[in-house]
Amino acid sequence: MVRKYLVKTDNGDVLVEVNEACKNALGNDLLILKEPNPQNTEGLQMEVPLRAFGAKVLELITMIGTGDFSASPTMLKMMIKEKATSELNRIERWAKERL
Repeated sequence: MVRKYLVKTDNGDVLVEVNEACKNALGNDLLILKEPNPQNTEGLQMEVPLRAFGAKVLELITMIGTGDFSASPTMLKMMIKEKATSELNRIERWAKERL
């Protein structure tokens, strides 16, 4: 089952799908961004504000893992937080450019 979320940004809603093939959550292919429509949002019951979605991104990164990447615990924690922030910024930019 594809995990997807309707994320509300200042510039409009973005459908965010988790890339099930992603093996390293720190890579560039963790989230797939799409413009929402009635077909691809069928069954979604609520919108998630962008900033609140940050906690979900952290959870997804932890759940998917970092593949073969290894670093000290402190460095890894910092990289995970930076990746979550980067993904939130990417969602906002995507909405601003496309919606």
